[in-house]
Amino acid sequence: MKKIVTSLVVIGALLFGLRADAQIRPSAASLEQYKWKKRPLLLFSPSAQDPAYLQQKEVLQQNLQGIRERGMVVIELVGEDKVYVDGILQKRQQGQQLRECFRVAPESFAVLLVGKDGTQKSSSAEPVSMATIFGLIDQMPMRRQEMRGKDNNSIQH
Repeated sequence: MKKIVTSLVVIGALLFGLRADAQIRPSAASLEQYKWKKRPLLLFSPSAQDPAYLQQKEVLQQNLQGIRERGMVVIELVGEDKVYVDGILQKRQQGQQLRECFRVAPESFAVLLVGKDGTQKSSSAEPVSMATIFGLIDQMPMRRQEMRGKDNNSIQH
């Protein structure tokens, strides 16, 4: 019986959970400003005291240089009404729209990476190491082009 319930939960999560190929909808206008400019990393947390959220924030804090190098913007959606962009509380952000867009329930923790092209690249319901996120980003064609350009600029100087 326990296996059946577990299987149903997994199937439900797959059917109704986060899709890796989800496009940013126009209703998520707060992310539209980053398209082709930044790689949003979204942290969804039910509260500022959520253990998974605190763990992910610590991981982020230890990797600020890598975050900057990869042109990322960190967007934290905490509770039902707080939105932080790169650590700064936003006054007019629509956190609820982003939760709906990416299908993240208010009581859930999630980490989502969105590429510069505006598509969701990965999602996790648990904290993620920055090595994993950086590895994913560094494999993206746009990031590889950025790294080649950086290498060419350092050779010319």
